[in-house]
Amino acid sequence: MNGKGYPLCLLLLANLCVLHGQEVPRGSITIERIADIKYPSDARWSPDGKTIAFLWDAAGKQDLFMVRAGEPPVALTNFSVDPDLLTSDMGHFEWSSADEILFSKGGQLWNVSTTDAKPKPLADFQGVSSFSLSADKKQIAFVQKEDVWVGSLAAHTRRRLTHMPEGLHASEPSFSGDGQYVAFNAGRYESVPEPLPYNGDLMKVFRSRSWDDRIGVVSVYSYAAEPMWISVSDRNYGSTEMQWAAGPSIVHEEFSPDHKTMQLEVTSLTGETRTLWKDHDPAFISPADGAMDVTSPDGKWVAFISDRSGWPHVYAIPIDATSESQARQISKGDFGDGYAAWSPDSKRLAYAHSADGNQMERFLSIATVDSGRIEPVVTEHGVNRAPAFSADGTMLLYERSAIEHPLEVYAVAAKPGATPTRLTNSLPPGLLPQDLIAPVPVHYPSRADGKPVPATLMVDTHLDRSKKHPAIIWIHGSGADQNYLAWHPGYYRMYYGIDEYLAQQGYVVLTPDYRGSSGYSRDWATGVSRDLGGGETQDVNAGADYLKTLSYVDPDRIGIWGLSYGGFMTLQSMVTDPTLFRCGIDVAGVGDWETWTTGGLILGRLGETPVTDPELYDRSAPVKHLDKLARPLLVLQGTNDANVPLWETLKVIDTLEKLGKPFDMAIYPGEIHFFRRAFVLRDAWRRSDTFFDHCLMKQEPAAGGGESSSK
Repeated sequence: MNGKGYPLCLLLLANLCVLHGQEVPRGSITIERIADIKYPSDARWSPDGKTIAFLWDAAGKQDLFMVRAGEPPVALTNFSVDPDLLTSDMGHFEWSSADEILFSKGGQLWNVSTTDAKPKPLADFQGVSSFSLSADKKQIAFVQKEDVWVGSLAAHTRRRLTHMPEGLHASEPSFSGDGQYVAFNAGRYESVPEPLPYNGDLMKVFRSRSWDDRIGVVSVYSYAAEPMWISVSDRNYGSTEMQWAAGPSIVHEEFSPDHKTMQLEVTSLTGETRTLWKDHDPAFISPADGAMDVTSPDGKWVAFISDRSGWPHVYAIPIDATSESQARQISKGDFGDGYAAWSPDSKRLAYAHSADGNQMERFLSIATVDSGRIEPVVTEHGVNRAPAFSADGTMLLYERSAIEHPLEVYAVAAKPGATPTRLTNSLPPGLLPQDLIAPVPVHYPSRADGKPVPATLMVDTHLDRSKKHPAIIWIHGSGADQNYLAWHPGYYRMYYGIDEYLAQQGYVVLTPDYRGSSGYSRDWATGVSRDLGGGETQDVNAGADYLKTLSYVDPDRIGIWGLSYGGFMTLQSMVTDPTLFRCGIDVAGVGDWETWTTGGLILGRLGETPVTDPELYDRSAPVKHLDKLARPLLVLQGTNDANVPLWETLKVIDTLEKLGKPFDMAIYPGEIHFFRRAFVLRDAWRRSDTFFDHCLMKQEPAAGGGESSSK
């Protein structure tokens, strides 16, 4: 190959240790600061509705906080980080009274009071993997040594409820509303070494296998008993596993092996199962925005998400329904709903939704189920989601991200016209909200069929549009996520932050919602069926065509990058049209779906197996076509990645080396899929910044004089 620009770019990458200290930001958005952004999660009301508890993650150090309106958040815990991993994770927590919280950490149960913020370990609760409290807060159900136990926190008594079959692991216990029964999830799992011939014999990677999923139910009066079992099929992305309903009974979801059929079912304690609702899609059942179903506090209703109308909407159906005609569709229109939550009196539903013609934002409304009346509550632009009623039903707690800030905790009166109150501030000092760049919605025609591809465009207001500038396409992961006109509220929030930085540095950033992305119509969400890596790749590649139409974009300086499914798409785009992009960064991307732990949603998207359609698996495996790679590639991967195992990146690296393709890489020991720890974020972002700087900003000639090296 003609190596004018390609080797030079890689040579400069080899000197990253020199360049790390030379970050010259053009504004207050720096790599140091975006690595220090905190992210709140799991916000919950106290029983008296006066206090909110939540987890706050500071680049791997996670602690429990409390906050009240008009007051700053207060840390309830301050555990030291693990000296090797530099992380400190909290587990599940629940309010045990108006001023006390029970939480798990490292297999130990702890108690902390909001009055003194001094966590105390609970005696005899070591080795507890999961727990929950009864509605009256008098009983605790927990899993210890693979069995389900019940205990009294006040009397310090306990009782073993189950005798689990060998190899079956219990998790997530929950009480029936009357406190008489405990349900739990169960399954078998193991980690097995993955044979990688190219990896040698001295280092192993492991594949996690799980099977035999089921739901167990046992009476609190049992002792070391065999539970009643409810078998369940493959879990769906966003599944709520199981919930208690009136009867008492268990509400759960059943998915067909090909993921084309979903049944919402209710099972009585005598083992009789009825189907409340059944959806079938010839492509696959697309995931919900938030949980797919949630039962009402009185156990008499189930709210669920269905896209039967062509758009995902909230429905409510009585637990004792004998026909689907008894279901009530809460909202209608060309927009999507999600994150449904019941009021304490089981009469109203709060939910998040987009708007007709605006699928990139979320707003909150409350519907009265009996009358069908819908009242808008949160109408501010941004992403407003995950509402939760206070115990008296007068307030809503919710998450919100906006152009001016990442995900934060908010509260608002549960009525129209109320003014929301922001409860957290997660931006680090020095990062000025006014410097954050607003993404704008755009559409462009796909190369595949001309269909309009929704996307966001991020351009710094200070960019000189009389000149031509480099551009970058960021590809979101999961295949079923989406971009927003605000800070991304989910796991891709870190990448939204670095995209803000890159836009400030003078790049034009495009983020496409290729077919398969959620938040749009059912047709768009399922448009990738049996065509993984096909039409969606043409959607992404057409983004480069669109960028070339912008007078201020240099058509010869367009890069691409993505995480997870976005990493797969990056590789797929670079081998499908080898000279379209000047360079690319693959972050933990899948190289071959046949070797990935294929199941659930992805198997539904593929629609076939390697046996029924080997050609599909071949054309959707970029690792098998890396001989076509003609432009610089940077590969980033964590070793503790449970989403895309390390072996996927090892296979890409091994193939590139055997083909003699120059590339650069960084492997982060102990790092998870989404990159969480500050020192990893800083290193990954600096490498990415340097890579794009020397491949796109320096205006060096492309490899091979603009022609593919794979002739």
